[in-house]
Amino acid sequence: MGNLGLRGAFVALATTALVVTTASAAPAAPVRDDARFSLQASTSTFPLADPDTLLAEDGTYVTYGTTVGAGTGTRCGATGRLYVPVLVHGSGSAVGMANCASYDALPSGPGAWAEPGGAIWAPGVVRFGSRFFMFYTASRSGSGQKCIGRAIATSAHGPFQNQGEWACPDAGRWALDPNPFVAGGNLYVTYRDDAIATGAETGISTVRTDSEGRAIWDTRRDMLKSTDITWDTAKTSGGTHVVENPSMWKAADGDWYLMYSGNNWDSPRYATGIANCGTTPLPASRCTPIRDGVAHPFFGFTGAAGLDPLRGLPGNHEGPGGMDVFTAADGTARVVWHWWDGTHRFPMTGVLTRPTSGWLVS
Repeated sequence: MGNLGLRGAFVALATTALVVTTASAAPAAPVRDDARFSLQASTSTFPLADPDTLLAEDGTYVTYGTTVGAGTGTRCGATGRLYVPVLVHGSGSAVGMANCASYDALPSGPGAWAEPGGAIWAPGVVRFGSRFFMFYTASRSGSGQKCIGRAIATSAHGPFQNQGEWACPDAGRWALDPNPFVAGGNLYVTYRDDAIATGAETGISTVRTDSEGRAIWDTRRDMLKSTDITWDTAKTSGGTHVVENPSMWKAADGDWYLMYSGNNWDSPRYATGIANCGTTPLPASRCTPIRDGVAHPFFGFTGAAGLDPLRGLPGNHEGPGGMDVFTAADGTARVVWHWWDGTHRFPMTGVLTRPTSGWLVS
């Protein structure tokens, strides 16, 4: 496996405080929300986009990400082009983040259904029973359409074995950014699903799978559409209103929440929204953006080029998105996300909390 990289430690947040206690963080933006969620972060110097973090069976944390080329970033065991680069870091309550790539979790690439030698984007991995299921984005062979593939391994460290194409909508619509999770003994996948939208609009769906991770399509539910919010301004390159990179988690109040990204990824305006989905991961109606979430992202860059988010993030970096919720060994909720420096994206991990005094109402 190679070097475990940095083992950055987390310092517990005071549960009654609503401040970020990261040494490198910029001054916190004024709190305009009920401040249900606050973060403490550890960052990486390895350029890894669309991160997804998981507690592995050996007690370490692994963070997967989008394909990187040969020579990109510091290596601690991995060489050449990495289809699914993996950073290995931390243990227990000290999640931290690594500065080097240890190996490729999917060294065989995206499989025969995809463009030969093509890249993989935004892999999501979850443990389901005794196995680990990876869902990832690739370009479909012959068309370039962005679709989702599936792979399985007996270890979080891989190597994962391809199981073929998982979702590819009709009429050339895109499916991407899969986020698998387990609830009530079932496996679900939330993903950007443009099949539920029309024209330049996009959407997010959740579907339950069978024991092999194959979608049971009659369970699919619409979670969110780009038309449900107003802060997802069109991409400058194509005019598409983007909601993508979703993550589902169940909070202590018993409700399910959806995190998602909006806007173009290569911009300070890429940001993170949060929506309440109710008491089931397959809601009867679409999720509702919380607080001012229709008009403003929840987390984002608070500078002049940003979108006036409800809350800033440690470091106040531009373009924070791809935020994914995972559970640490101590049972606490954590998040991983990436930010953009104008050229590359870099992953960060943090602690996701809310005050014991309750959710304030304004």
